[in-house]
Amino acid sequence: MLNILNLKAAPSASDLLQAIKTIQQMNNENTRSVPSNAPLKFIPKRWKPLVLINGLIDRHYYEICALTQLKAALQSGDIYIIGSR
Repeated sequence: MLNILNLKAAPSASDLLQAIKTIQQMNNENTRSVPSNAPLKFIPKRWKPLVLINGLIDRHYYEICALTQLKAALQSGDIYIIGSR
């Protein structure tokens, strides 16, 4: 689904959009771990203990957090799909 959508972001959501692109890249390359340079600024405080464990990024929680934040950003208009109203 993420590969089909053409997403654009307001400057406030640029880190989230980069995280979505990182997830797309991980899925395309079939990698199991999140790169160490993956964006983390979009992660809310309540998610950090789940996503960051002993300095490592948990892929499952990273993806769930990013998709949850994407939903909120789409609803607020911070991220939009080109061609949508």
